[in-house]
Amino acid sequence: MSWLHFLNATDKSIDSLIDIFPIPISQKDFVSIDVQTIFSRILIDVLERTQGIPGEAKNLLWDNCLASEKPDGLITMLAKAIVDKKELFLVYIPATKLIRNATQVEEAQIREDYRLRGESAIGVYVSFKNHIKSDLVRFYSLLEYCALGGLWKQANISKAVLLKISDLRASVSLSDSAKAEAQGKKMAQGLADGKDLVMDAKDIVESLSPDLTATNSTLELISKKHSFYLGLPASYFSGQGQSTSLSDTGKADSKAVERGLKPYYFSIAKPVIEGIFKVKTTFKSEDSEALSTALSALEVMDRTSNEFLGKENKTLVINKVFGLDENERGDEGEVGADISENNQSIG
Repeated sequence: MSWLHFLNATDKSIDSLIDIFPIPISQKDFVSIDVQTIFSRILIDVLERTQGIPGEAKNLLWDNCLASEKPDGLITMLAKAIVDKKELFLVYIPATKLIRNATQVEEAQIREDYRLRGESAIGVYVSFKNHIKSDLVRFYSLLEYCALGGLWKQANISKAVLLKISDLRASVSLSDSAKAEAQGKKMAQGLADGKDLVMDAKDIVESLSPDLTATNSTLELISKKHSFYLGLPASYFSGQGQSTSLSDTGKADSKAVERGLKPYYFSIAKPVIEGIFKVKTTFKSEDSEALSTALSALEVMDRTSNEFLGKENKTLVINKVFGLDENERGDEGEVGADISENNQSIG
């Protein structure tokens, strides 16, 4: 039989090779867990910056490890709905402190209420049917699964020790192959037992080293694509900071993360939290540098005469630097007036 005939794909006698060291998790489970974890982490960071959530309701945001009626917290429920691109009808029961899926009757009423008024007193209606970003995140999770599958094979193969005997095939005849095999096994056992070996000068004992070049390049690409589609810096997904110099204190990272989280607050966290708990929420900035700048602006505006910049325009500027709604108005505190009068009398 010629080599060309041996390699012919139409030869039914040829069996495919076994899958060496298959990755010990199914593709479906990996992708589902990975994508859900990504969106869960984003929602966790958003809700950490959300002010106005009632204290007694904060436990409902997290999963419950007890064998309760509803082990999934609000974050997990939302993340799963995003992954599966589903509609979600949620009902909050204050008496039992429980957030659950609506019954069929409640779902029909909530759907009708939203059709007529855009809200419902029974619960909230959340839809991720058009959340196409989750499709792209799922695709790149599949790519990561392939890259890690290759890395898993290389890592397992690298555990093997290679005994390279100089001119083995040329020096051992077919009739002596059994003796050579027995000798090789004895040498391998000696290595396993940590014993010394007598070898030819040209013989080599070595182990393979995994080549991480392709894997690292793939993971770097995935982090960049996640950054592009989800609006967060690549360092948020890779765990590596964006800082490139000793003078950089990491503020670029925190600012980029905060800019990326804001859209998720306004599109998911704010409407869901306010709809379920009937409260008002705000997005709390963790940028201390921006707060310092805002306070400086407030001090300057307080000292600026209304002749050059009217009170309403000052309010608009202050609302912008503090990240407030432009219609927000300051309190006319009597304490401030008393202090002003006292200062004038002292002068």
